Amino acid sequence: MVGQFRLMSFSTNLYNLKSDAFYLDFEETKQLMLDLKSWPEIQESFILSLPERIEILYYSNFDLEDKIYEAVTGCKSGNAVPIKNEFNQTSDEEKLFIHLSELCFGVKASNYGTTPLFPQFSQAYNFAAENEMIGEFLEQWWENIISTDRLLKYQADYQLPNFSISYIVSDLLTELVNKVKGPKIAIIGFNALSKRIYRNLTKQGYGKITIVDKSITSCHNFKGEELHNFTFEPMNKVESVIGENDILISTLEDADRLLPLQYFEHDFLDTKIFIDLSIKSTLTSVLGDYNQVIPFNLTDIYKIIEQKMEINKKWLRKAKPIVSKKNQKFFDWIDNKKAQKMLALIKTYLQENVNQNLYSRVLTSDEPRSNVDLAHHKINTMVLKKSIEKIKRNTQYKDIINYDKIVNEFYQYN
Repeated sequence: MVGQFRLMSFSTNLYNLKSDAFYLDFEETKQLMLDLKSWPEIQESFILSLPERIEILYYSNFDLEDKIYEAVTGCKSGNAVPIKNEFNQTSDEEKLFIHLSELCFGVKASNYGTTPLFPQFSQAYNFAAENEMIGEFLEQWWENIISTDRLLKYQADYQLPNFSISYIVSDLLTELVNKVKGPKIAIIGFNALSKRIYRNLTKQGYGKITIVDKSITSCHNFKGEELHNFTFEPMNKVESVIGENDILISTLEDADRLLPLQYFEHDFLDTKIFIDLSIKSTLTSVLGDYNQVIPFNLTDIYKIIEQKMEINKKWLRKAKPIVSKKNQKFFDWIDNKKAQKMLALIKTYLQENVNQNLYSRVLTSDEPRSNVDLAHHKINTMVLKKSIEKIKRNTQYKDIINYDKIVNEFYQYN
């Protein structure tokens, strides 16, 4: 039986203001990969797990959606896994590889593009290779991805646009930091969006960021550099935090209540930059009249995103056709490779038997009856049809192959 690729996808809520978006961390991804590796049904696999999404690609003769979901659940403790119908599985190979390549190169959205994930794809591929889960199909696919990357850089002035709020805030701070010497940054309210901003700022080299929240438990999942790059303050200290820091980032939906205006009416030594990322808050409209506060809100952030999108539209018109053309080259290769495998499979259903002729193994008797009429075309038709029926019962391509057409073409050309 010739196998096929299937892709299980889970897209998280990027702007979840209540809890962390679901994804598998490195140890959990490692455990899932070990599980897939231990299953004889899977020949190749690839796992991409980010706070934004999870993509589980596998090559098998069987649909393993339920089994993989159970394995994902086993990697997570408690009720941290979304319900099964929130995972989407596709077995359309062209569709799933188009989806992955467009994610990889940031051409997923047709009008403005998305954040490219090539570095993350590269890490995921190397991780699968380390676990010996890369076979001839995924190896060829990755070679196609690498050549696409080179072509984009050469022909389309390859760039890395970032359109998420967390990236835009980080970029905005980079531009503003030139106006502030040795800026002190505080994040007020620590939800999922705040955590992504904190991680981006940490990666960009901003040190000793103050985090203000109701409880320090919101920081419990920090690891490595993130664990040592913050100072925690409870909410009842927020007024002193405002006075001591230069750049204030708030995601508090009830900021009007928790950050009263008198907290900003002190005679500060330096001007404060206040970035309000809440939807309901009206603080920035009032703080605009304060001489020592420069306010930004979500509307300002979205204007920056729109400007970046306009720039990226021009790039997208060049990049997307390149990605599509390279995808088609890979599809042609995989179709040819699978055709060869199917031909080899068909040959295995034949064996040399009577009078040096090949007969289908679907015949029930060890030695098929032979007489002078055996060579008649009606007998050959029966044998061929029985062979094809057996292949049809054991292949996943039964819905797309016209077996009667195969029989007719066989006799037309033979």
